[in-house]
Amino acid sequence: MKQTIVYVGLDTDDAQYHGSALDKNTGEAIDFRCRPTLKGLLGQLEKLDKHFPGCTLMLCYEASYIGYTLQRNLQACL
Repeated sequence: MKQTIVYVGLDTDDAQYHGSALDKNTGEAIDFRCRPTLKGLLGQLEKLDKHFPGCTLMLCYEASYIGYTLQRNLQACL
């Protein structure tokens, strides 16, 4: 069975996180914004997980001090 991947790009800054999720198979894209906190982002990722059931979310973040910190925080959640 082929695994479906939904790609999520994140733009991180001090005011908000902006994200866009893309399902390449269907072409469906969803944009979102949230508070610039780990909790805020996890809430949005949970919504995406429910919207795309059975899919794997692959995240790509902006390479900045905020992005690096976010990546370490997300890694710690696994």
